[in-house]
Amino acid sequence: MEKAGQGFVRTTVILMALCVLPVVRAEEGIQEAAKTLDLVILSMGLNILIAGTLLWFILKHRDNYPQNRLFLSVIALLFLANGVHFASESLVQLKGSTLSEQSIVFLSNVVSAMDFYTALTFPLIFILFPSPLFTQRKHMIAAGVTAAAIYLLFLTFIVFAIVPMMIVIVVLNVLMILTFLIPIRWYLLYRDSPILYERNHAIAAGLLGVGILVSQGMFAWSSIFIYGGESLVAGISGQVAASSGGEVSWALVFSHARTIGPMMFLLYMVYKELVVPKNYVSKPLRFVVIAVFFVGMLNALVNGLVDDPNLSSLWEFFAIRGTYGLVRPLIMVYLLLKFNLIDMRNADVRKVARLVALVLISVWVAMVFEIFQAFLPIPQLLSAAIIGVVLAFLIGWEDRMFENVAKVSDDTQLMIVDEFIEPDDVSRFITVGLLTMVLGCFLSFINSGLFL
Repeated sequence: MEKAGQGFVRTTVILMALCVLPVVRAEEGIQEAAKTLDLVILSMGLNILIAGTLLWFILKHRDNYPQNRLFLSVIALLFLANGVHFASESLVQLKGSTLSEQSIVFLSNVVSAMDFYTALTFPLIFILFPSPLFTQRKHMIAAGVTAAAIYLLFLTFIVFAIVPMMIVIVVLNVLMILTFLIPIRWYLLYRDSPILYERNHAIAAGLLGVGILVSQGMFAWSSIFIYGGESLVAGISGQVAASSGGEVSWALVFSHARTIGPMMFLLYMVYKELVVPKNYVSKPLRFVVIAVFFVGMLNALVNGLVDDPNLSSLWEFFAIRGTYGLVRPLIMVYLLLKFNLIDMRNADVRKVARLVALVLISVWVAMVFEIFQAFLPIPQLLSAAIIGVVLAFLIGWEDRMFENVAKVSDDTQLMIVDEFIEPDDVSRFITVGLLTMVLGCFLSFINSGLFL
């Protein structure tokens, strides 16, 4: 009876909020709302929070499987790199008018270096999860050292102009194309398997694939149906195309090829999750792939029907480039909890995980409302009230959601390789990863001209 009363109160509050919510456009209009600094800062905080929490889990609770701790360390480095990326970007937007030209170049170089760092972290993530591709310690060490060496070597080539930029881009894209095939292979092999244990690998690979590759062109899947093609990924590929005098360069070709894999992967998963037998259905995976699919459809409509350049650029930021600051953390945290990569048997770990889940909900709701306010501005006071109501509702349901996700059951079991690596290798891997990141920032500092 008490639960029914609480549910009635929650429902009444939500309905009242929806009924009295006026749709009001702010006086400053769409140009003022196009400022994306708030979302960048929230993305920075969210990524750094997750990175710091994962590092705490890894270093403090060493009784977890070394295989899981190693994967968590790679994810922590990924989120830390994204946090540094957003921090540098927010400084440029916040203090750009007061900074020197060299300082702006340095921060812009750091953003590019962290993007590059993220790209070379992807192969290590796919090698380790849902099951390790290399089951011997020496092979895994070689993979980690190779990724760090390629990162520093390529940055050195770019900074000192030792080789043409196009060669670096082509080689990087070839490596990414090959590694993107790993989660696709897991999904194709085991999605229809009658063995639950094997299907878990396919589902985990699908969620991981969307969580990582959503920033690699999944939202632009409709582009593959356009005759003549278009720039599928903003940024470096567009610059290469512009600098090639109208001719198609190999760098642009491989940049397009890199995005085709994630696009086709998404389309196949949409089909597969709709036709898979009822007892094989994974509701979270189905929801995620269909949501990404429809956002991609909306992306095509915006590109084709909207003529307002301000609105188009705003959509491009939020739905395409800024998405990995919002979607990726949510999917990855769900993945870590769902498949028990964090040792939830420990009471202290469970408390911290629950706290992080609450903070994640709070930040994520704030980020969603920032997006809504950008397209449909409403007064700040009303926006804060709505956020408070939504948070009260979500926090009320948090306990049930958390327990359902973090429970240990048959549909969460993945392969654990005993004696895969030594426990101390995880700390060594984190040290090498952080050192590599710092050296990348130092090379960006040299390239900016501040060193002279």
